[in-house]
Amino acid sequence: MQNLALDLKKALKLDQHPFLVSDNQYQQQLANHPLVKNLWTIGHFFVIVSNLSTWHMGLVHGDCEEVSGYSAAEILAQDAEFSMQFGLPEDTKFNILVTQLGMQYFKSRPVEERELIFFVYFYRARRKDGKIITVQHQCIPLYFDEDKIPFVFSNIYTDISYLGVTQVPQALQMNRYTQEIFHINPQSLQFNKSEEVFSARERDIIKLLLKGYSSRLIAESLCISQETVRTHRKNILKKAGLNSTVELTGYVLTHGVL
Repeated sequence: MQNLALDLKKALKLDQHPFLVSDNQYQQQLANHPLVKNLWTIGHFFVIVSNLSTWHMGLVHGDCEEVSGYSAAEILAQDAEFSMQFGLPEDTKFNILVTQLGMQYFKSRPVEERELIFFVYFYRARRKDGKIITVQHQCIPLYFDEDKIPFVFSNIYTDISYLGVTQVPQALQMNRYTQEIFHINPQSLQFNKSEEVFSARERDIIKLLLKGYSSRLIAESLCISQETVRTHRKNILKKAGLNSTVELTGYVLTHGVL
């Protein structure tokens, strides 16, 4: 685990940073951050705010025990070691490679874009009781140094095991400034730009489907006929290569559709 931690530090190329942030500042930054405001999770989740330059956690809250089996106090006691041992070792190695690629991309982008770039990882993790779960891990930069390189991150861990996502590990790099999405997987350790798959109307329907709306309610909400909704639903499944809307939530999460 210690080697993995060193690998992650090398990937980020971080040295000890003199700027320390208090818990109250973390909470204020989380409340006002444009990316955090617009994020959505679907399932139990918990949040860890970590300063990767000092290699310490500053804040842990949320459904820690429901997701990981560990209490917030236990996670804080483990500090950075928790992040290294929570994910399965083979998946954590992939995540480190993704982080290295992501930081290269990050540094290549104009300064004005950087606060709106973040990572989403999907991987297997081991709970305290030994049970293996599938996790969505959203990594949001909160604080930046004088060179506009992030060193404090908000990490949102959501248990998505019930969605049946099997293609893990994989990751997304999201640039909300340019609206670009990149996929990374173990078979192709490079950024693969995601092309727009769905029309604006189809995305509207997907949002309502994820809220549990029936075709009738969708038709009423969008002022279109139920037959039009049914046609859109068929096209959505065909484009995504899915057999039913039950699989749609997992697809949306892992492909950054919304």
